[in-house]
Amino acid sequence: MSFTKTIVKLLTISMLTIGCATIRHDSFHTIDKLKEADFNKLNGRYSNNPVDGKGKILRSLYNGEYQAKSFWTNLEQYQIGSASDWRNQTVEFEFVTSEKAIFRLYQGDSLIDKRKVKGKFKDGYFYVRPFFVVMPLVPVLFGYNTHRMRIGKADDNLVVDYKWNIWMFFLTAGQSEKGQSSLVFNKQ
Repeated sequence: MSFTKTIVKLLTISMLTIGCATIRHDSFHTIDKLKEADFNKLNGRYSNNPVDGKGKILRSLYNGEYQAKSFWTNLEQYQIGSASDWRNQTVEFEFVTSEKAIFRLYQGDSLIDKRKVKGKFKDGYFYVRPFFVVMPLVPVLFGYNTHRMRIGKADDNLVVDYKWNIWMFFLTAGQSEKGQSSLVFNKQ
């Protein structure tokens, strides 16, 4: 019984420390310092394809290099699509309040997808509520998957900083990857 309590305590502590952290790395781009009252300045339609940006994989079991993602792929972790699709797509932001926004993905003038997002303004950025999943089936399967995103404004462009951390263990095999990016999207 004490072994089970210890495992539960460790899982609780790890979930709290992993899930509460924000993006701490500095953006690769300088942003305009927006205040919470300025949330409407992010409203508009932007390209889904990044025009500039940098990213790096900090830790991985594979020797892959970082490849830029579209804005929508950063927002929806399991969205797939090719870079040729992104060039013809735009993302529209509409902030309802300073803590709620509606993002719409368009292919030309046709609406493809829509997502309501909650978050908060801090340090000139709009921080999207983090995505966090824990699989606590110790010792057979254990892992976590976190994704964090913040959005800032630089002139008429958006700067989207994104950070991910994945760790999973299944019996004798495992996977681990951690990385971050900072991408720029043009206003349309």
